[in-house]
Amino acid sequence: MENWKKYYEDHLVTMQEAAGKIKSGDTIWMGSTLCIPYDFMDSLADRSDELSNVTLLGNMYLAPNKILMDPSYKKSFHTISFFANVLERMAAQMNNIDFHSAPYGTLIDAVTKVYKANVVAIEVCPPDEDGYCNVGVLGTNFTPNIIRNDCVKTRIAVVNSYQPVAHGNAELTKLPLSMFDYIVENHHDIPSLPVAPPTEFDKVIAEQIMPYINDGDTIQIGMGGLGNQIAYDLMNKKDLHVFTEIGTDAMIDLAEAGIVKDIKMAGAFGSKELYKWLGEHGDIVTLLDVNDVITPEAVAKVDNIVAINSTFMIDITGQACSEAQGIRQYSAVGGSFAFLSGAPRAKNGRSFLCLRSTYTDKAGQTRSNIVAALPEGSIVTTPRYLPQYIVTEYGVADIYLRSNKERIKALIPIAHPDFRDQLKQQAIELGLIGEDDF
Repeated sequence: MENWKKYYEDHLVTMQEAAGKIKSGDTIWMGSTLCIPYDFMDSLADRSDELSNVTLLGNMYLAPNKILMDPSYKKSFHTISFFANVLERMAAQMNNIDFHSAPYGTLIDAVTKVYKANVVAIEVCPPDEDGYCNVGVLGTNFTPNIIRNDCVKTRIAVVNSYQPVAHGNAELTKLPLSMFDYIVENHHDIPSLPVAPPTEFDKVIAEQIMPYINDGDTIQIGMGGLGNQIAYDLMNKKDLHVFTEIGTDAMIDLAEAGIVKDIKMAGAFGSKELYKWLGEHGDIVTLLDVNDVITPEAVAKVDNIVAINSTFMIDITGQACSEAQGIRQYSAVGGSFAFLSGAPRAKNGRSFLCLRSTYTDKAGQTRSNIVAALPEGSIVTTPRYLPQYIVTEYGVADIYLRSNKERIKALIPIAHPDFRDQLKQQAIELGLIGEDDF
């Protein structure tokens, strides 16, 4: 872009001036996690008395801000999260946030076709020598598609030199400065996520999966202790590839050791060390469009993919609750639907859904996470026809495309031993299976 520096100067405004461009009735796509302009949200909050019916759409908020933490702003702002984290769970206790159930593969349609977002306000990296702004490692997943949609009329760039650079196709990772109507400078450190240590349960569950993973496979693993333990155990494998929704710290050691040859992902989330490493390893790391990663169709095209996800509770026919504990929202569907649906359809693909066999309730009682019937009101994330392998610390059950009775007989043996007889009896009493079927 010629004269991009002049364009930058001509369109540079303060944060307050940028917030002043928002009108009542606007719907704003705020981006994902690291790329959400939290100071912009606070500037919007300062205009709450003059605004009404403003919808804020974001994917996992990471920094405390006025709108999330103060219910008084509800009169002006309808705040929606596509993936709940700690802050959203806190906001939910104040009835101050709305949760969305769209899998990531349909998020763009939700934003552009249902809510018809007319404003995009996101953090980006400073412009390069050609006047293009890199969208950052968590800006590639949805924003490039959304910001180019015809429904968007106003585009605001909050330039932050601390945003980690994304490597990949220029059409995906870079946006021309000329695309933005307003530019704000706001350089600040970005939120990071502590690396969760694996639990003893994570270690045993990871051990159950390892025999199913071969040298040369392509791996999808998520955040958290289980993902980190699986990465540690993969050190005994060779020539692996990563194809995943989110890149994590666990992948650094695998790549440095030469175990993982390449990493393809829709975004990354973890420590500051992870972001620094990703910025220095464009030869290994490639960011992909969400439609090329987090849809069942995209996953099904990846030969030898091994998809590993977690859930909270599952019933004995296979339907699983992965985003909520009972009716209380904990996370979201995210990319799990795409990988659970797509991996079994891939050539030599395998899909694992993992859970601890038990939990401890508020009264201190041990309860089974494999149940005959889900508690009333439970939010089902995964329909029973999708899971392939269910994994607990007691084994692996293959339930893919099995009959109901076959599923029951496969799942009860991987429940905690203290609950197996009870589950069998409950299944019989519910009429799901007969005594003589065992």
